[in-house]
Amino acid sequence: MSVLYSLFAVLVAAALILLLLRPGVARPMTVWGLAALLPVLAALSASLAAQGRAARVLDAAPVQGTAVTITTAGRTYPVTLDAQDAACLERALRLKARVILDVPPVKVPIQPGTRVSGPLPDRAAVEALSIRGTLACPRMRAQRQ
Repeated sequence: MSVLYSLFAVLVAAALILLLLRPGVARPMTVWGLAALLPVLAALSASLAAQGRAARVLDAAPVQGTAVTITTAGRTYPVTLDAQDAACLERALRLKARVILDVPPVKVPIQPGTRVSGPLPDRAAVEALSIRGTLACPRMRAQRQ
């Protein structure tokens, strides 16, 4: 689908160039409309291409739950995470965020320097979840400083 929008954007750009090369042929509103349509088509094309890449990444490597050991602030927490929490933890570690992961019965502080032993989803899969709009982190809360 993104190829279709890209092709349409090229056609609109070609029409705009033709109209600009022959002044007087087109009315100003026609030129303005074609010029305004180009960024919209480019954004749609890029968005659909990103959605397609995200779907392929998630099909190749779906995010799964995991058991990990989190070491932070001199304490060790063995926790079992579902797929969403594992993805949220990977993102928090990558972004060096200061959050609290609420995995009953413990609340684990995540901060820069936190270490995790055990498998977490890869960065591409977490970014794909973000692009698709399906990454929700209800068990993570911002830390007060």
